[in-house]
Amino acid sequence: MCGRNHLYLGCLVLLFMCLYSNQTEIADNVLIETHFVQKLSPTEEYSFRFDNDEIFNVDLNEKKVRWKLAQFGEVASFDAAQALQSMKIDEYNFKILIERSNSTKTKNVAPELNVFSENPVVVGEPNVLICWANKFFPPSIKMTWMKNGQPVTHGASETDFYGASDGSYSKFLYLAIIPREEEMYTCSVEHAGQTTNPTNRLWSPEVPKHVPETYENVVCGLGLAFGICGIIAGIVLIVKGMKNMTRGREH
Repeated sequence: MCGRNHLYLGCLVLLFMCLYSNQTEIADNVLIETHFVQKLSPTEEYSFRFDNDEIFNVDLNEKKVRWKLAQFGEVASFDAAQALQSMKIDEYNFKILIERSNSTKTKNVAPELNVFSENPVVVGEPNVLICWANKFFPPSIKMTWMKNGQPVTHGASETDFYGASDGSYSKFLYLAIIPREEEMYTCSVEHAGQTTNPTNRLWSPEVPKHVPETYENVVCGLGLAFGICGIIAGIVLIVKGMKNMTRGREH
């Protein structure tokens, strides 16, 4: 039930299994329409996803569709008025649910946090750092970046909330970086479900340690020396063996 003084959430997640050809088999592709209203920030959101990729979301303030990729808008269309109408219905139902609720507080679920790079790390090469908050509820979260303990905003971007079929949400925070040795990045996350706010996840470039060239040369030289000694020892043993065989025949 919804809580009157805590959190109220009206959420609709529609799952459509896509069918291909004339067969009755259901494919593994899912079209997800997510829209919610709540008293927390953000108060409402409307988006479409295909599998795990966002297709578009609707800017409810500017009343326009924002395609994730411009190419999507060239092959498909969506009227923002449909989203606005759906949100009005959600808001109406939301008020009714609140009035009929028993004021039971909803449970806050803390996010699972992971920080990783988009590509293998090469010092000095551009990369993208990703902070993934997953399986949390409600869809209200603050995510920020820090570099060596200092806040970073330049080069940062984030996604909308991605709703899952189990009612949980996920969100991605990105940061364009050029990795350097001895740098430390922090994804700082604040959410009502966490026992500690903010909760931080640290990331630093894992750069392979290069062995000094002189050390490599010494190791190579020692290996070569041991190899030569082995060959010489082998030749000596063969010669001795042949001499012993010759003496044995003479006797």
